[in-house]
Amino acid sequence: MNKDFDNNIPNFTRRKKALKIILFLLVISLIILAVQLFYIDNLSYLQGNLAIINSFLAFILLFLYIILTADMYVSIKRIKEREKVEVPNEFRVDAFKQTYFIVLDTVILIIFIFILVLSVVFKIGVFEIIFSLFGIAIFSYFLSAMIKSRKYSLEVQNRNIKVLYKNQEIEVLEIKDIPFVAFFGSGKEKVKKGDYPIMEICNIKGEILRIPLSLRNYWLMKKYFLKYDVEISDTYEN
Repeated sequence: MNKDFDNNIPNFTRRKKALKIILFLLVISLIILAVQLFYIDNLSYLQGNLAIINSFLAFILLFLYIILTADMYVSIKRIKEREKVEVPNEFRVDAFKQTYFIVLDTVILIIFIFILVLSVVFKIGVFEIIFSLFGIAIFSYFLSAMIKSRKYSLEVQNRNIKVLYKNQEIEVLEIKDIPFVAFFGSGKEKVKKGDYPIMEICNIKGEILRIPLSLRNYWLMKKYFLKYDVEISDTYEN
């Protein structure tokens, strides 16, 4: 069941080698810097500049070492948390609330409305009006979709999935009626940092149910569908 997840485990061998090299260079740089500081009063103008450059180099190496180490630690911790997730016979999954993204889109929408009002009141130009109307339409759509999607939830009982909207049952899916499930990031094509996972369940009728998930629920639902050998497309892979 976890074979698909095992394929997503990063290979930290190169990262560890890179960290060893960075640490070695950092130690050398710090030793040289210590010597330069010890003889600082006797340094020539050129040697003083070299000491400054070396101090910057040491800072950059230290920064890289800390960032790469922290990133590897977070990745390993996330993998361990993922492995702890087990699929019970019955569980409930609530849609990811997307509060931050809703607030952000609301702010942007207000800005576009403000631009529209200014464009009309001060007769700035047709382009500004069209631009603001286009922005209002786009962000209104995304905002509406996010608000709607956060109201979904799933109640899973073995091979049956009960779909709820505002805690009211709207559909019951059976595993045998789900030929395909897709997972992708909220950025869709290219997953970037900060994206949250979205799940699309396609039934035999061709209907698609799209639900945003928290990271833990993404792991849970993916393991659930792997358990029952449902075909999965996953571009999120986290």
